Amino acid sequence: MKIGKAAQAEGLVEYAQRLAELYAGMHSMGERKAKGQFFTPAQVSRYMASMFEIEGHSFRLLDPGAGTGSLSAAFCERLLNVSRNISLTIDAYENDPTLIESLKRVLEACKLRLQDKGHSVAYNIFQEDFILAQGGALRRALSLWEIEGDISYDFVISNPPYYKLRKKSPQSTRMSELISGQPNIYPLFMAVSASVLKPGGEMVFITPRSFCSGLYHKRFREWLLRQVQIQYIHTFESRKDIFNKDDVLQENVILKAKKSKEGKDRKTITITVTKDKDLSRVRKLQVSTNDVIDTQNGQTFIRIPTSRLDVDILHIMDSWPKTLRDLGLEISTGPVVPFRATEYLLSELSDDPNTAPLLWMENIRNMEVVWPSNKKKPSAIRICDRSRRLLLPVSNYVLVKRFTSKEQVRRLHAAVLLESEFHHDTVGIENHVNYIHKPNGNLTVEEAFGIAAILNTRLVDNFFRSISGNTQVNAVELRCLPLPPIQDVKMIGRLTRKARSCGKWPNFDKFVTETLGISSDVLERLTGGFGHEQD
Repeated sequence: MKIGKAAQAEGLVEYAQRLAELYAGMHSMGERKAKGQFFTPAQVSRYMASMFEIEGHSFRLLDPGAGTGSLSAAFCERLLNVSRNISLTIDAYENDPTLIESLKRVLEACKLRLQDKGHSVAYNIFQEDFILAQGGALRRALSLWEIEGDISYDFVISNPPYYKLRKKSPQSTRMSELISGQPNIYPLFMAVSASVLKPGGEMVFITPRSFCSGLYHKRFREWLLRQVQIQYIHTFESRKDIFNKDDVLQENVILKAKKSKEGKDRKTITITVTKDKDLSRVRKLQVSTNDVIDTQNGQTFIRIPTSRLDVDILHIMDSWPKTLRDLGLEISTGPVVPFRATEYLLSELSDDPNTAPLLWMENIRNMEVVWPSNKKKPSAIRICDRSRRLLLPVSNYVLVKRFTSKEQVRRLHAAVLLESEFHHDTVGIENHVNYIHKPNGNLTVEEAFGIAAILNTRLVDNFFRSISGNTQVNAVELRCLPLPPIQDVKMIGRLTRKARSCGKWPNFDKFVTETLGISSDVLERLTGGFGHEQD
């Protein structure tokens, strides 16, 4: 790959981006995705660099997973407008040897431009795995060891790689105290970076939002929030447009955090929102730290409200005293994984008593379970000794879709399966469906309708979007979802069931707000969201 010098009128970020596009043109998307390479757009790079509070005269900047150096270039562009003399050292990590020459060219251009302004610049390029090279600092942070001579940083700026690690990979093994399951690599970049920050140092990352909730990242979140204080979170309303050239559909956030100083707890966090990577029109919201960092019900979530209505709904639901477990209920995931149960799946239910209905997400419609459906999927499952562990006794359940797209109007879709209306003894529930049940009994009809109605409200859907950017509706998050007292749940269930029996589409939000005494103003403001559309 022939790499030219930066043109005289070319910005440092544009130069880095030009080299990134040159590289992308010579390497397939599949090859880059395997390495987790998604180059940062110029607008985003500059926005991230603008978040730092640059004071003083001497800094050390860390850029892990540097790529062609776009983020370092954006930081250096900021310094071009600083009148005082500055001494800057950049440490850039990049383990792809085919990017090293481009990175070197960009950092050299940064050095020359800053030197022309009277600044002093040095840079170091480390062609090695950042986690393995600097993971020792995290290990020492976990064990509270400090070794004199460890390098620490004033600033870290990063768009880390994004790909799943093998459970027994060297990176997973080294970070085993912070991760579980099959982790993604990007939270490890965040953890190691936090461990090498100086007291008062700042880090700015663009990553998927998935670390903010869910079981896999629980220990990481708890540790990170003990190390740094979140100051800013930027979120994008569209998840299609940030890395659109790389066909990335993850919901991304930009997070700025500062190394914690004892006794300096931050009381507010700034949330900013744009539709896409055009960052010229930013919507800003100042919220209490407690509105973002939620430690209730044995979990730690990072919530992202993006409007005053979101904040008001968080306050309303934070006041609800119960969870599913408090109500004696549990949520589980459907045990039928189709590719593992192929030999038992049937296109339709036969007269053979040793067959049972099989329910998929497509069977959840308009608060009800519609079976069979017209979809081209197996609608039944064979009952035998080997398949019995996959089957459930027919009982009163609330079924919840596990997956939706972010662009869908609603994130939560719940339906009621009633024992009295589903005339079978046994049922299979496919793995893309969660089901709420009572482990030591049976949900009453009123409880089932009440829980399903609450989950189908705009109110709860709005709350859920604040706590989760995933299109997957995790059982962990639903298990921790605040709920009203059981007598209110039953009242909402009675109202919902009565409306259903009259052939009306239930007004879930009206039932919930009136039963719980929630201000009608909240309902009016919610009306601008989605209606009670059919699934």
